[in-house]
Amino acid sequence: MKGVPVRRMRPLLGTYVQVEVIAEGAASAERAMEAAFLRIEAVHRAMSFHTPDSELSQLNREAHRQPVAVGSDTLAVLRRALYLSRVSDGRFDPCIAPHLVRAALLPAPASPPEETGRWSCVHLDEDRRTVRFSQALWLDLGGLAKGYAVDAAIEAIAGHPVERALVNAGGDMRAFRRTPGQPGFPVSLRNPADPRETLPLGQLEHGALATSGEALLGRPGSDAGLSPLVDPTNGLRPAQARSITVAAPECWLADGLTKIVGLLGPDSQPILDDHGCHAAIIDPSGHLHASPGFWQAVNRSHPPGDHSDA
Repeated sequence: MKGVPVRRMRPLLGTYVQVEVIAEGAASAERAMEAAFLRIEAVHRAMSFHTPDSELSQLNREAHRQPVAVGSDTLAVLRRALYLSRVSDGRFDPCIAPHLVRAALLPAPASPPEETGRWSCVHLDEDRRTVRFSQALWLDLGGLAKGYAVDAAIEAIAGHPVERALVNAGGDMRAFRRTPGQPGFPVSLRNPADPRETLPLGQLEHGALATSGEALLGRPGSDAGLSPLVDPTNGLRPAQARSITVAAPECWLADGLTKIVGLLGPDSQPILDDHGCHAAIIDPSGHLHASPGFWQAVNRSHPPGDHSDA
C-alpha cells in the first residue's frame, strides 16, 4: 500500500516548523505528527529566550546567584552546547546573547550584563539537575535548541508505525525512514543574495541538515555580506561565508557545526572529520563549495550543474 503523506506547519522556536509524515494510514500519520509537535512545544517552552517563565529565562536571571533546577531537555541542550564549546576552543559559546542583542540579532528582555560571560562560567550538576553560573551572563540556546527539538520530534515519530518523515524548523531539518531504499525528501538551499531563489541540493533520505546564512536574516541591504553569526571572542560579525550548511547524523550537531564552520573557516575541517560531518559553503562571491561527502549525504554523486551528474 502506498503511504499517505500528511503535512502540518506551526509557528514555534522562533520560526515555522513543518512536519511531514508518510504512513499507511492517515490516522497513524496524524498521531505521529501530534507526538512530534508535543516534543517541539516542550523544548520551545523550556528554552525560549523571550518568554519570562521559560527555564532559560530563569537561568539568565538567577543562576549567577544560586543553582537553578532545570528539566532534562534544558540540561541535555546545555550539555551539548558545552561540548561544542570545548571542541571548538570556545568559538562556539552559548553565552553569546549580549553580543546578539548588541548586533540587533536578538531582542533584549532587559539590560544585558555589563560583562559578557564565557562558556567556562556555566556549571552543570548532572546528579542534582541544576545549573549555576560563576558570573552574571545571558545564555542563548536558540539554534542548538532548535536542532535538538527537531531530533526529539524525529524520535517521537519513530515510535509510531510510519514509513518516512521530515521535520524542518526554518532550515534545521532531519529525515527518518523505516527501512533503507525508501525515497528521500527534496531539499534546497536559499540564495543568500535573493531569498526568493533556491538551489536544489538533492534528496535527504536520513540524517540532518542545518543552515546558517545571510538569507535567514530576512533583511538584505545594509546586512548584505554579513552572516547572522557573531564571534564570541570579539563581538564582530564575520564575512567569511554567506551561507553554511552542514550534513550530520543529528540536527543539534548540524546546527552547532554551522556556527563553528562559519567562525573557524577551513580550520574547522578536523572537527567536521572527527564527527563524520560535511559542509557546503557559499563564499562572499556567491560560489558554492562542498565536499564529496556532502553531496553523498543529499544523495548526489556530483554538484548541481555538473554535467557528469546527468
